Amino acid sequence: MRLLPVAVFAATGFQGAASAETCAAFKWPVAADLTLMAAPEAVTVASGGAIASVPSKAIQLQLEPSPGIKFPAASGIKKQAIPQNNFSGWFKIDAIAKPGLYQITIPDHSWIDVVQNDELVQSTAFSGDPECKTLRKSVQFELGSGPVIVQIGGSAEKSMKLTVREADKK
Repeated sequence: MRLLPVAVFAATGFQGAASAETCAAFKWPVAADLTLMAAPEAVTVASGGAIASVPSKAIQLQLEPSPGIKFPAASGIKKQAIPQNNFSGWFKIDAIAKPGLYQITIPDHSWIDVVQNDELVQSTAFSGDPECKTLRKSVQFELGSGPVIVQIGGSAEKSMKLTVREADKK
């Protein structure tokens, strides 16, 4: 039996073709994240770099060897919990224009920290799907307006494509 491509039309306004993968074990919808990850376009940022605002595309973060990374804020994960041969990095979003619930979704089991007003923001929820090949983990944070820093720790890859977006309304 042949599978036809599935068009995904998310309530958030993202649209495009995505694989037939649904990643149904997540606690909240990730269709928009799957669409963004499947798109060839992404905003590229080096570790320590900045982007102006939350993009309408995925973000391609260039990571550095974990032992040499200096995060702007102490991570919520202990340094010894990140393997020496892994990669980590961070970037700044200059402005969150609209306060609210945001989610960061990544393709592997790395650690995600968000820093706002020089303090770690506690996540409000997290979810994952070990069977999903495109997305592994999604974490939600309540953010105020202003700048934020996203820190990623412990990736097996030197580069990570991830999404940052407003969470879907429940």
